[in-house]
Amino acid sequence: MTEERTHAALGHPAQVAASGRIDVHTHLVPPEWQANPGASAPLLRGFTAWSVPAALEMMDRQGIATAVLSMAFWSGMFAGADDLPAARRLARSSNEMAAEMIRSYPDRFGCFACLPMPDVDSALAEIDYALGTLELDGVILLTNANGVYLGDSRLDPVFDELNRRGTVVFLHPTLPACVECTSLGYAPPLIEFVFDTTRAVTHLVLSGTLERCPDLRLIVPHAGGTIPYLAERIELVASRFVPGAAERAPAGVKAYFRRLYYELAISTSPHAVASVLQLADPERILFGTDFPALFEEDVQRLTQALDDNPLLQPRDLEMIQRENALRLFPRLRRPSPAAR
Repeated sequence: MTEERTHAALGHPAQVAASGRIDVHTHLVPPEWQANPGASAPLLRGFTAWSVPAALEMMDRQGIATAVLSMAFWSGMFAGADDLPAARRLARSSNEMAAEMIRSYPDRFGCFACLPMPDVDSALAEIDYALGTLELDGVILLTNANGVYLGDSRLDPVFDELNRRGTVVFLHPTLPACVECTSLGYAPPLIEFVFDTTRAVTHLVLSGTLERCPDLRLIVPHAGGTIPYLAERIELVASRFVPGAAERAPAGVKAYFRRLYYELAISTSPHAVASVLQLADPERILFGTDFPALFEEDVQRLTQALDDNPLLQPRDLEMIQRENALRLFPRLRRPSPAAR
């Protein structure tokens, strides 16, 4: 392990200009949500204390050069079904907040735009504004919005437009529609999030969405949920028991899984990384922290585990922690006097 990497992992100030990490899984918190987090406040206590200065300070201590932000939200508070005008306003205000942060700190922040899903017309309008006018770096999509899962044919116009633009899409888990029946009373992030990730990604493949949209660049969080471990099972069972799977996913299920990018938040241990490496090349693996859902001490410990992972060579770490993200976000290669 290099001296620079050791210092970053231990929380010492790091040199972030040329060799710092790029965090593709980190969240911003719009003021209107922060002031009224509702019933989810105990679970999201880290979000209520979030601020731009605090985020930058954490990034400096942990050797993170750039954070590609995304708005964090529960499906029920931002799915667009109950109050579409409010969902539109929240998407627009958070995207404009992110654009202002990028203008102020162009080398420190990027952002995935959020969309008022599952309303297709509203989502298409926000894609045009967020990617065209604001020039944000991609979009974030929840695994489902009020039970409408990614891959549902109702969302085809959204995916077709994202594919036309060659968009980087960050998938983020949320509550399944039946969470009160499946969570056993535990906090949903415990197990529900990884299963909902697996559910959405599998549907994107078996619905034919990924075959139809080859220019999407899809990032799957948390080492792919359970996709790497279950890839063989999903492919075999689909071939036997899912009518039309071969026509909708003609390359074979695992070929589509291999085409995805896998981000490692809360998934840096040898057994988690080993599973991803069995499915994806190191060029398809990205660094993420899930801050502020995780506290900084969690980020520090998990980043140290990644640095110490015996399955990864120094060249692997360079790709995972920075270079792979630069290929997805070439804007971040440009130097700027505003960098801090």
